[in-house]
Amino acid sequence: MLLGVSTRVLGLVGTLVLQRFISPAEFGAVNAASIAVTTASAFTSFSFGQYLIAKRASPQVATQAAILHLALGVAAAAIVYALRGAIGQVFNAPALGQYVLGYAVANLILDRVRYVPERILMRALRFRTLAMINGAGELALTATALATFHLFGAYAIMLGAVARSIVTSALFLATAPRAEWLVRARLRAGDVRDLLGYGIPIMIAIVTDTATSKWDNAIVSRMFGATILGGYNSAYNLAETPISNVAEHIGEVLMPSFARMEPGQRERAAVRAATLMSLVVSPLGVGLGAIAPTAAAVFFNDQWRPIVAPMLTILSVMTVFRPMPWAVISYVQAVQRTRIVMISSFLRAILVLSLVAAGGAVGGPNGACVGAGIGFALHSVATILAAGRVTPLPAGQYLSAVARSLLPCLPMFVAVVALAGGLERAGAPLFVSLVAQIAVGAMVYVGAAFLLVRPSANELVRLGREAIRRRRR
Repeated sequence: MLLGVSTRVLGLVGTLVLQRFISPAEFGAVNAASIAVTTASAFTSFSFGQYLIAKRASPQVATQAAILHLALGVAAAAIVYALRGAIGQVFNAPALGQYVLGYAVANLILDRVRYVPERILMRALRFRTLAMINGAGELALTATALATFHLFGAYAIMLGAVARSIVTSALFLATAPRAEWLVRARLRAGDVRDLLGYGIPIMIAIVTDTATSKWDNAIVSRMFGATILGGYNSAYNLAETPISNVAEHIGEVLMPSFARMEPGQRERAAVRAATLMSLVVSPLGVGLGAIAPTAAAVFFNDQWRPIVAPMLTILSVMTVFRPMPWAVISYVQAVQRTRIVMISSFLRAILVLSLVAAGGAVGGPNGACVGAGIGFALHSVATILAAGRVTPLPAGQYLSAVARSLLPCLPMFVAVVALAGGLERAGAPLFVSLVAQIAVGAMVYVGAAFLLVRPSANELVRLGREAIRRRRR
């Protein structure tokens, strides 16, 4: 997790640098191309890797999964490239067609090559190796984009994505034991049926996940144009930083870990994981919302600042709610109740996209952001309650534990906003104000955590000490 945070922070810094030289309209077109390719990937991803982990599948089955996954990706790449003009019209961003080929090669071909080897390492719980390889990929993306933007402009972002895929694919192929996934094997109808039967509900969930996290960009682009899309996407990515840098790494550990546990142990572990994840991730999201006006003034120029600042404050709310059901999703996958994942994802797509469109129609771009936050909150609560009805998961205990973990965020938010107002009236430099807000917010949160949720805070400290002790040994 620490390695992932450090490399992605560098990536974030690189993106902020690039945005000083790339207009919101160009940035919006690049991201629209990425969204189009990601959507094609979602429709052709059947989560074969989850099958390999949950079923502890043989090398022959893993080889078949790798072949199928790559073949589907190549077909999807050809289709999305052929339709690039029509997709540009849908997004109201005709320039996106220039960037589709690079993203198709990166996401639908190179990333498919690495997919099964990566899952083999995940099944073996080699999370440090996974973090090192993915961190190297993030560094390759940032270095390539920064080295080439003077020559290629917005194309540099696409080239960075290709470089990341090349580096990670090469490293995963070199690291994963070939005897576990690359052997002589013919495609067998029975194995293919099992792979698809397990993966289709999750594939549907992936499609709806993509709809939730990406198609809102299409709605914003269609309603407000590529310039607003660039600002919305930038604010969304910044608001998502605590999720992608911290919660995502925790979430990757949960499903393989739950798969190794016994019934009864899994349910307790799910509640415990959700509590600790909320304690770690929530202050990052709420704190980001509190410092958003000052951060936007420090890091963005006049083209970006008026668009990004209010959106970032609003979208940071989703950081509190979006990771909330992740432990539940990992739990139901481990107990092979994948239809819950599918239904939950459908619900999230319907709620978030409809509320983004409704909010945009009523309140403009900022109203769309409000709709996204409300949609994620409603979905999280509904998913937890639904899982509690069809599995032994104690939904009430789960919700109560997560809600208690949010309490220390309230005094932190109030303290940071009050400090920001005071420093602004005193005429303090913006960067000094930003550093002071972060420092005070951290201190207030830690104090409030030990005061309001001491058992969870003590457990988090104990786990940290044990991890350091094991590392030293």
